[in-house]
Amino acid sequence: MPNKLALLTWLSILSVGAVSAITPAHATINCAGYLPNSYFERIENNKSFAGKLVEQTDGSQQLHDLNGNVIIGNLTDAYILMDTYMLAKQHGKYGVINAAGKTIVPFKYDEIQTEPDIVTSFIVSVNTSDDASNATKQGIINRQGDWIYPLADVHIQHAQYDPDYDQDYFIVTDDEGLTGLLDDRGYWAVMPQYDAIYPLNACTGEPLYLQVSLQNKTALIDQNNDVIILLAANQHIELFNSYGDVPLFLRSTLVAGSTAEGMSEDIQDDIESAQIIDANGKLILSSDTPIRKLLYHQLYTYKQAGKVGLINDQGNVILEPQFDSYRDDADKVWFEKNGEMLRLNSLIDLD
Repeated sequence: MPNKLALLTWLSILSVGAVSAITPAHATINCAGYLPNSYFERIENNKSFAGKLVEQTDGSQQLHDLNGNVIIGNLTDAYILMDTYMLAKQHGKYGVINAAGKTIVPFKYDEIQTEPDIVTSFIVSVNTSDDASNATKQGIINRQGDWIYPLADVHIQHAQYDPDYDQDYFIVTDDEGLTGLLDDRGYWAVMPQYDAIYPLNACTGEPLYLQVSLQNKTALIDQNNDVIILLAANQHIELFNSYGDVPLFLRSTLVAGSTAEGMSEDIQDDIESAQIIDANGKLILSSDTPIRKLLYHQLYTYKQAGKVGLINDQGNVILEPQFDSYRDDADKVWFEKNGEMLRLNSLIDLD
């Protein structure tokens, strides 16, 4: 699995890798490249979409069955999703039809959010006014056409797909501004109680971990609402890697008053110190400065007692803190010790 420090931000609620967006029917996450083979083996056995889209002379579309009979017409912007559903517009409103030709999401929504790489539930939206502060009601309809969450004055985003259990999770912010994690059965995995929730490892096939914020403090929890890193001010948390059975997280202490967001690599000037902590809350390594990734290598520098050391992307120490400084020239890395500049490839095997 690729190193997630380089691929996933704590804003992964909006993007895991690159967001694939079709407006106004669009995705909120993108699982491409993260789903295990077992998922694709399972969906190969799904019934394929029994029909085809036919373009009409007026620019509209019709859905025909395999015998050429019209199932539904007057469609626009139609496309087949995962060879299982058709998402389209009819008379200016979005809806969804399944492989049997049954309308599971009625054509009456102004927006439908779905995931391009998985067969998932649908976030539906209705525009209620032109008032930007309260213009939309949202709800969630599952793959059978049943309501998971009825239309309400809430903000909903797709947070996670668990391929082992074929289950979706959604981040829901209610009209009081409280945010929780809802599963596709309509049960709260995390009750609405936080100001914001940011998934850290969506679509990886692992249990979901989340950075949560409350009153300018952040914490790390899992999808069962177990606390791994307690709420604290000036704290930034992101996934370091998900190798092995226990993922590692990068906890950075920000300078007082910092409002920096995003990847730690992009906010180095706002970081005072850093720690690597596993999913059980165990401290793996501490650094008196930001933990920085080398440009051309899956290696990271850290500092203890004024000396620079080196770790790999699994948090293992490669070089103990013993160097006065280092210089990263991409393909060439130098470490200074007692006034002498030493090439990294002379200290360790880089192959």
